[in-house]
Amino acid sequence: MKKVWSGWLINALSYTFVQNALMGAFFTSIICGIIGTLVVTNRMVFIAGGIAHSVYGGVGIAAFFGLPILVGATGFSVLCAVILAYMLLYAKERLDSIIGSLWAFGMALGVILVELTPGYNKDFMGYLFGSILSITQNDILVMAGFSFLLFVFLLL
Repeated sequence: MKKVWSGWLINALSYTFVQNALMGAFFTSIICGIIGTLVVTNRMVFIAGGIAHSVYGGVGIAAFFGLPILVGATGFSVLCAVILAYMLLYAKERLDSIIGSLWAFGMALGVILVELTPGYNKDFMGYLFGSILSITQNDILVMAGFSFLLFVFLLL
């Protein structure tokens, strides 16, 4: 029985998409471990969740207007981060209610625009959860570069 499992594992590791998935998991664990520690230490857990989930609004905007999904998601998340930073500096309201509002607005906007997008049958929830088996060699290079920049940032 043991020989069957080892043979199956060796065969599975020979596929490029499995190798990419393992490398992606490695770099993701480094990045998330460092950023997660910083987020928890600085008590910004709700901010991270709010921005991460509001990205779906950018996915909906990009799909609706025919833009690249990554451009819409990145632009909308940066916009939400700028709004939160502004509110943190100048607003007298409670920040957690503003974060929750942006979270709900982004998700609702994304759901509405995805549903209104003509001719799309895609499962857009995949943009929220992703698929580790779809990691490409370019994604690995971006993750490696980001890991390096993150280490340099921490050293400084």
